Amino acid sequence: MFHTKFVERALRSLGKVVTWRILVTITNFIGGWLASGSWAVGLGVVSFALVVNSILYYIHERVWNRIDAGKEISPDSEQ
Repeated sequence: MFHTKFVERALRSLGKVVTWRILVTITNFIGGWLASGSWAVGLGVVSFALVVNSILYYIHERVWNRIDAGKEISPDSEQ
């Protein structure tokens, strides 16, 4: 693995998980509700997806944090 001076901390990854999950939870509920006509089915879809996908996204973020591809050091941040 490559190592640069830029490392995304776990708290930042967690913050991204939360904001992403808010957006996706709303769309999952609407999709389940529209597809079934039942708000209960929409809530079922959301409940499952909320737990499973949050864990997967967090793991995904932490793995990508270890990869330097596409990361650059800007000239004004070098000291």
